[in-house]
Amino acid sequence: MRIRDSEEIPESAELYFYGDICSDTWESKWLEESKAPQDVSDFLHSLDEKKRVDVYINSGGGDVFGGMAIYNILSRYQGETVAHIDGIAASIAGIIPFACDKVIAKSSAQLMLHKPWSFCVGNADDMKKCIESLNACEKSIIDIYAEHAVNGTTPEKIKSMIDRETWLTCGEAQQYFDIEIEAGEAPQACVSGYYNNYLHTPKNLSEGVSDADRKRKLQLELDCLSYQRKEVK
Repeated sequence: MRIRDSEEIPESAELYFYGDICSDTWESKWLEESKAPQDVSDFLHSLDEKKRVDVYINSGGGDVFGGMAIYNILSRYQGETVAHIDGIAASIAGIIPFACDKVIAKSSAQLMLHKPWSFCVGNADDMKKCIESLNACEKSIIDIYAEHAVNGTTPEKIKSMIDRETWLTCGEAQQYFDIEIEAGEAPQACVSGYYNNYLHTPKNLSEGVSDADRKRKLQLELDCLSYQRKEVK
């Protein structure tokens, strides 16, 4: 995240999502490239009256509540915002660009929609609450995509893509959503610990996840679970 000034775009700033989306700042401090809502909020508040923020996205996804919070924070920003999908905008990272006034993407960049997932520890009532929460998250995601849909794309069509985990190049996604396409190759996709959790992750992405990244992601999930169990007690 940095502020820059130039003759072309004076008083502008750059915000990068080049890692996973998380919900708490302690996670983003641990995982160098990850972003939490508080990180974004603090950065935007530091801009004073900056005229424009360019938001660059190359993320495999992450925490749904963290992503929703980031979407809402960006939506409230009073200055001009322009999203650039550089490589991958997968899972909850796919809604973040649509918080901006304009979405620009490389034609070969990718957008992925899927059903939110979670894990739960507890009794049947806890499981029911988890299901209700997931259904509410899915509805919110569908509503956001529907708000930025084009060519008569209905919420039902969006839900069908979510149900079957759909990977689209941004050139293909332009058929359904308000995206501007620019020429050029997308950069190398980011490394994410989430790729192995998706059903139809392209082979080149899943093979790019190192054992260290998998262990780091697993440890983070275990730490989060331990923290949640302590909170319940």
